[in-house]
Amino acid sequence: MNDKLKHIGNPQSQPVDGLDKVLGRAKYVGDISLAGMLHAKVLTSPLPHARILHLDVSPALKVPGVVAAITSDDFVNNGSLGYPVKDAFVLAHKKVRYVGDPIAAVAAETKEAAEAGIKAIILKLEELPAVTDPAQALKADAPLIPLEAPQGQGNLCESLIVRNGNPNPILDACEHVLNEKYYFQHQDHAYLETEGALAIPEPGGGVTIFANDQSPHINRGNTASVLGLPAEQVRIIQPPVGGSFGGKDDVVYQLSAQTARLALLTNRPVRALLTREESMTTSYKRAAMSIDLKIGMNSDGKIRAGQAKMLVDSGAYASMTPLAAWRASMHALGTYCYEAGTVDTQVAYTNNGYSGAFRGFGNTQAAAASEIAIDELADLVKIDPIAFRLKNILHTGDKAFTGNEIAHESGLEKCLHWVRDASDWAKKRAAYPKDNDAETLRGIGVACYFHGSGLGGEGVDYARSTLTINQDHSITLQSGLTDYGQGSRTVFTLIAAETLGLSPTRIHMLRPDTHTAEETGPTVASRATIVGGNATRIASQKINQLLQLAASDLMNCTPTQLIRNNENFVGPDESPVHVDTIIDHAFEMGLQLSAMGYWQLPEIHWDFKTGTGTPYFTYSYGAQVADVTVNRLTGKVDVTKIWAAHDASQIIYPRGARGQLLGGIAQGLGYALTEGFSYKEGYPQKKNLNQYKIPTALDMPKVETKFVATTFPNGPYGAKNLAEPVMIATTPAIANAVFHAAGVRCREFPISAKWLKGQI
Repeated sequence: MNDKLKHIGNPQSQPVDGLDKVLGRAKYVGDISLAGMLHAKVLTSPLPHARILHLDVSPALKVPGVVAAITSDDFVNNGSLGYPVKDAFVLAHKKVRYVGDPIAAVAAETKEAAEAGIKAIILKLEELPAVTDPAQALKADAPLIPLEAPQGQGNLCESLIVRNGNPNPILDACEHVLNEKYYFQHQDHAYLETEGALAIPEPGGGVTIFANDQSPHINRGNTASVLGLPAEQVRIIQPPVGGSFGGKDDVVYQLSAQTARLALLTNRPVRALLTREESMTTSYKRAAMSIDLKIGMNSDGKIRAGQAKMLVDSGAYASMTPLAAWRASMHALGTYCYEAGTVDTQVAYTNNGYSGAFRGFGNTQAAAASEIAIDELADLVKIDPIAFRLKNILHTGDKAFTGNEIAHESGLEKCLHWVRDASDWAKKRAAYPKDNDAETLRGIGVACYFHGSGLGGEGVDYARSTLTINQDHSITLQSGLTDYGQGSRTVFTLIAAETLGLSPTRIHMLRPDTHTAEETGPTVASRATIVGGNATRIASQKINQLLQLAASDLMNCTPTQLIRNNENFVGPDESPVHVDTIIDHAFEMGLQLSAMGYWQLPEIHWDFKTGTGTPYFTYSYGAQVADVTVNRLTGKVDVTKIWAAHDASQIIYPRGARGQLLGGIAQGLGYALTEGFSYKEGYPQKKNLNQYKIPTALDMPKVETKFVATTFPNGPYGAKNLAEPVMIATTPAIANAVFHAAGVRCREFPISAKWLKGQI
């Protein structure tokens, strides 16, 4: 912790909403109940691909308790929505494209009546061939899944490239060339709270919606568009959200529009809250992805060139998969020096549910593949895996495989040194093979990562925050960036408190509300701390300037003669004046103690046509070592301990940072070993948490952590992003540890115990 900072980096800092949550005072969507409120349910497709021949909701209206029923015909342009690609619908139009695709919705007095209403709807479908293999989907003769081919090429959703030199002649000259394929299944977000929305009709014809979404302004834009209302007549308020991990965009947009239309039709509040089975069937997942890597090196272990080919399963709709695929492409060859590198990525529509944003946003798959490949390369030349990485990692001034220069300090070398020393790496690498017995095999493995900060070349990245000192001296802070459990409200509060020189308890951060909060873009890509934190810092600095103006007027001096001592201003006569007195004087002067802070990431450019440019202005880095045991008789893998070091520069909120790290490791553990959300001929094979196994507290290993301090001039008080990157190294570290233990190279995930037993 910087000794000059009082609140930032303080291990005693408390979450601003912690007490409300533990005492049950926090009101989630499912906790809000209004007089006259109706309950909504949605009819979804039982087939992965079909044409809608006939849809009649009138029988539902005859069910006792059912008040209204809607289809795509109740929306403007038949309810087309989506971000960034408008290829989806509020309710299916003409076709259904996956099992769980919403078709019609009803509102009723009770949940039971709504269920009965759904069952009464007459639906006739003409089944169409389901396309479930992304490679087959891209063939010229494959059945078309979208209504129109977006790229003019059938089921091709997106095509992306990276071009940095010509790796082919270099690969031909390399003494060792690795050429392998890696495959990753879908992963469900499995958040504690399922998707929900509550719409309330307004007397003037508009609607207010409480929605547990990630991006209220995007939700407002979509909802207003399909309702045919001006944006100012749609108000989105985000209540507390019980987890998201990237998963509460598209489905919540649909629920918001559905409940809004039903509320406007009935002139009553309408709430929809998905059950776990509905959520797992309907919601989007982490994209399944196959990655082919070809990497060449010299016999001394120096990497020279690489090629990556990625095939991404977007499922029925695009959602944010094209953007996640772009990020995967920008990280495909890892955080190493290359003389030349190329990436070719195709995103395909299929009938396997659909994919979208998920923590790591494409880099989770990309880094897992490249980090296993790096271990394989190290094994080819018999160099220790950590030593091999240290020989090849990027440093400040080096160029990444994408061709851009690493502009800021990298803490990766420090991270690798720390996990090596803390884990007693060398001793265990030598001892574990000798300690194996007839049943238990032990291993230790490493992986590292880099992760681009913000949206990068995906778009302009900015944020606005507003800070106001009220007449009662309370302070309100507001941002359009949302907190869905990751702790950004606490981070922003601490930044404001530090900048103002006041206690965090004086600051109340409002929940996002599109009527009062400024548009700040989506809350994705671990961008909140950097862009939102900087905007908050700037707003706080502006308030400080106003307070200095009032203090100098009261003390009859210039602002430069003032000294700040905690909550006191000290003038030339050395007499302290408390900030509350200064605030009163500011109001007497007629000053408005309110300010907006705006901050934008440095401008960069990526040319999507040529595959060249600068994808990100900076990166965060980290490394993990995993210690595992493998049961030779069953193939079961137990992770006993993880050492995790991460370069997030200045930590703003230590408790939250450690919580993020532990949560990321838990998700990476599940992704490595248990969390495979699979489809069979387009039908989801797991519909509840008794089938889809996420790690519990009993599965969690011991975790030892280190946050490495580096210099980063662009972050608020030097802070970098943290939330997404912390899970990226876990899966490949476990896979590499399994190889050390059992001599089996895992290239398909999750790692099946049955498969591993057979390989052993």
